[in-house]
Amino acid sequence: MQELIDQFNTFLNKELNTPQKKAVTQSKGNLLVIAGAGSGKTRVITARITNLILNENVRPESIVGLTFTNKAAREMKERITRFLGGTSTRLPFIGTFHSYCLKWLKIVYPTTFSILDSDDQIKILTQIITRNDLKKVITPRQASYHISSIKNGKITQDDQSFVDPTLMEVYKQYEAEKLVSNCLDFDDLLIEVLKLFRSNKEFKAQFQHQVKHLLIDEYQDTNVIQHELLKQMAKDGKTITAESVCIVGDEDQSIYSWRGATIDNILHFKKDFPKSTTIKIEQNYRSVQQILDTAHSIIENNTLRNPKKLWSEKKGTKRVHQLGCASGYQEADSIVWLLQSLPKSIPLNKVAILYRTHFQSRSIEESLIKESIPYVIIGGIQFYDRKEIKDLIAYLRLIANPFDRIALSRVINCPKKGLGQKFEEQLLDEWNNQPLLNFKEILLMIKDSQTPTKQQAIQDFLNVFHELQPEMAPDMALDKIMKRTMYHLYLKDEFDVNEAESKIDNTREFIRAAEHFVLQEIDTVTNMLSEIALMQEKMTKKNKNEAQVQLMTLHAAKGLEFKTVVLAGVEESLLPSSRSLERLEDIEEERRLCYVGVTRAEEYLFLTHAGYRNTYGQTNYQEPSRFLKEISSSLITRHDCSYWKEWEFKELFGQLWGKKEQVAKTSSIATFGARKTVIPATNVVKKLNPSRIQHPWKKLQVVQHKKFGVGVIQKVEKTEKSYHLTIKFKVGVKKIASSFVQVI
Repeated sequence: MQELIDQFNTFLNKELNTPQKKAVTQSKGNLLVIAGAGSGKTRVITARITNLILNENVRPESIVGLTFTNKAAREMKERITRFLGGTSTRLPFIGTFHSYCLKWLKIVYPTTFSILDSDDQIKILTQIITRNDLKKVITPRQASYHISSIKNGKITQDDQSFVDPTLMEVYKQYEAEKLVSNCLDFDDLLIEVLKLFRSNKEFKAQFQHQVKHLLIDEYQDTNVIQHELLKQMAKDGKTITAESVCIVGDEDQSIYSWRGATIDNILHFKKDFPKSTTIKIEQNYRSVQQILDTAHSIIENNTLRNPKKLWSEKKGTKRVHQLGCASGYQEADSIVWLLQSLPKSIPLNKVAILYRTHFQSRSIEESLIKESIPYVIIGGIQFYDRKEIKDLIAYLRLIANPFDRIALSRVINCPKKGLGQKFEEQLLDEWNNQPLLNFKEILLMIKDSQTPTKQQAIQDFLNVFHELQPEMAPDMALDKIMKRTMYHLYLKDEFDVNEAESKIDNTREFIRAAEHFVLQEIDTVTNMLSEIALMQEKMTKKNKNEAQVQLMTLHAAKGLEFKTVVLAGVEESLLPSSRSLERLEDIEEERRLCYVGVTRAEEYLFLTHAGYRNTYGQTNYQEPSRFLKEISSSLITRHDCSYWKEWEFKELFGQLWGKKEQVAKTSSIATFGARKTVIPATNVVKKLNPSRIQHPWKKLQVVQHKKFGVGVIQKVEKTEKSYHLTIKFKVGVKKIASSFVQVI
């Protein structure tokens, strides 16, 4: 044992910096450890627990360490086991809040009880809503979301939904159903233990006699119930009974309010635990100083934070770059060119492309696929494999091929219309007997043998395809499909609020993709399906053993680190999100989200944004994010890339990596239209006979004007000597001679 103690103390003295060591060795009292991004937080927590056992002779049974994921708990256990010689069987409890509460419920309530999963909850709520004839008032998913929000303190008594009589009746019946079934849901695990602490003095006394040291990781992510649990564990009234309470966190990384987390818990910790010692761990072991200074210049604009500034021994210049692109497609291409220019010292799996929401991945994925760059989406799935996209593709497939049985099976009851498994089996049996009939004909053939309700459902399904043809523009076809099926309403009914919003965003992005296909002259349903099939084929052929660039949302990136980070879509309405612009608290959380993204980068950081993006056939002009404006010009190199060609991007990236790029000075420009090889403007062009040059002007082409900026051609008129163009700019519609604008 003494050898283990000596080894551990050598580790303390050699491997920890002064604030880390203080956080580890202060074994008594209340401790608030503010651990910045990349500051070695997990090392501190595991070393603190080990120090209590080895140097303070604390029994492992009296120590509890709580965190938020099983993965984090597993890692902490492994590290502590190594500190204790690798064979220790007496470890403290280290796990999630829910697993710890479940442990106590099994001790206190020896009778068997079941834990409901989300499917079980939805089934019970569906029965309640059907029984009370509330299908038109509330959906099971909506009820589940609101009930969970009430339980976790996300919805308070001041909120209208809390006192809504319909919701409260559903809530009441749901609780009654669980009671007679002897079941608990996931939220109940915490609430039932909290009730025990409040109502059972014997239980509370037993707990506080046994547990003397509490450590909670990621405290900025706790909700109201979890904070109250800590108080009940560590206090008896105003008296603190625990020998030590240590919380570790960073309010600058509080990004889960939508899950019920409240930043107030960490900011006001000292109010509930007075005389607490605050230790700030500000040395960062991940990033170069310029990246940390960039992160600080953003986050210091928040009001809800403890002042601190991260520092690093890693130095470097020209590590942060802002790339202002003309369009979302040029932005996606610029990311590909960056990846193609990487030095061998930065493999693809050390690069992350981060974005605010899932739908933003689509254009980036397409550019990666076209250039055969392997990628993986962390915490999500590839755009064209997402459930809602596959549904819409199935509808398109039926337009292009009315004999497609697989597509029909996917959407015959999606959205739900009462045509269940038995009907589908009957349909396929009849189709096997009549293989020359298409899906419309076979449905009409069996329609009359169905109940009136199913007859109407069949007719509604057939009406979706009225006048939809394979030669139709895919964006128009998708628009009609979504409206006729009321697909967005279906998503809201089937999924919780946040997931439904994400899926709706994806469907809108799919329409944007269809619009872009049309502008590339892939302008029919059939042609678009062929293009998508080719992309999917390229995706399936990638070698799983090769390094892959990692794509993920900013939320999924928390806790990770990469040599190079590209933060895409740093624009108003994207980051910060358009849903977060009304309240200061929401803007501050978006700023924290941006901060999390920036602090993932070890060596290089690229912040990209587009001047415009396409939506439903219209051009939306985008403003660079306010967060970009908060970065000091001394920290960031800003590039206006609107006119840049491929070789100019690669020349920049080559200079950064110290490479001499041999790039042909031609470029595949990503604009509204197809990619084209563009010859740089030279005197050679001026010598050509203008009458022999085919004019480049066409409707929906993107052009640049020195005064009015980027615009989209709406009309082209030929005159005797040139062309007059009607162009929609951000400032309005202008009619301009073609000589005053340039194609971008």
